Amino acid sequence: MANVQQLAKSIVRASLRPKEYEVVTISTYPHTIDLAEQVALECQKAGADPITLLETDAVFYGQYKNYSLENLRKVSAHCLGLAEYTRSYIWLGGPKDPGQMARIPKERWEAANDGEQAHYEKWLATKPKSVGVSLGQVTRERAARYGFNYATWKRTTEEAIAVNYRQMESFGKTVAGLLSAPVPVQVMADNGTDLSFRLAGGARKAHVNDGVISDEDLAADNRDASLPAGDVWVAPVEGSANGTFVSDVKIPQMGKLIDGLAWTFQNGRVTEFTAKKNLGLAQTNWETGTGAKDMFGAFALGLNKKAKAGFLHNSIVAGAVTVGIGDNRTLDGTNKSSYGFYDFHASASVEIGGKAVIRDGAWII
Repeated sequence: MANVQQLAKSIVRASLRPKEYEVVTISTYPHTIDLAEQVALECQKAGADPITLLETDAVFYGQYKNYSLENLRKVSAHCLGLAEYTRSYIWLGGPKDPGQMARIPKERWEAANDGEQAHYEKWLATKPKSVGVSLGQVTRERAARYGFNYATWKRTTEEAIAVNYRQMESFGKTVAGLLSAPVPVQVMADNGTDLSFRLAGGARKAHVNDGVISDEDLAADNRDASLPAGDVWVAPVEGSANGTFVSDVKIPQMGKLIDGLAWTFQNGRVTEFTAKKNLGLAQTNWETGTGAKDMFGAFALGLNKKAKAGFLHNSIVAGAVTVGIGDNRTLDGTNKSSYGFYDFHASASVEIGGKAVIRDGAWII
């Protein structure tokens, strides 16, 4: 695995590619501060203008304890101010220990989410570049909370970052072509998954997350990347989804695991929303959510052959299927909502335009 300096260089020079004088905001926690320091130095070498924001677990959780609900619902002036002039963001991880998340009252999560909406709208208007580095989320504390083997999780994340990005970029373009045509899609699996819908084609081009924000990506408004990378996203025809999608991987959320999350769709709308365990964690802000919260909104296919399902990056696993509901405007969709969530399947079969492209979680093209 690359050392901290090499990783920082890859984040800045290969993934973000900032221009001279470009304002870059780097968000970090104490356990990723060494990487944040090197990222800032690489930004300086590129002629960019970095600022580093340090968060801590205590301050993150403190907001839910110390603020009133009214205060949580008010958008942060810092967020809006930064959004005025920041042209690129680099995210190096979240709280080191997610354990306290499960103890935060639901109404406080919902209030904070309400307060974030104005910032999200600003984000849509200014369209900054963004690179997320999930290695900062790989901590012993988080592994213990979710029951992950820390050594295995760390190793597979490092391997998923160290893939051949040129090969993945090439395959990503092929998959993007498949998802950019106005054709039907069928997703099937033996756990009850049987979902059909239609791709829109036309102006709704597929967004390829290959770890690099290239000039071609910028021209197509693909301004986000992640490390590890490896998925292709599209906003399908929202009202076309019919059938059921049942996850076969557990979804980490707020210090616990959501098991068996399932959605049943009728003409694009969720008519049944269930899970075997911890359903409420998928429905935070569901009751108070506004707009098209229950509408089919996103579809993605994974590309990364080194990534493994069952951790925090299920969408990038080669052959994995992701579907989402709620707001999808970042994908050029029409759903406007204060709610959004994703569900994953690592071993489904997929047909696009009547042609089999994935069988039991493995690409066959």
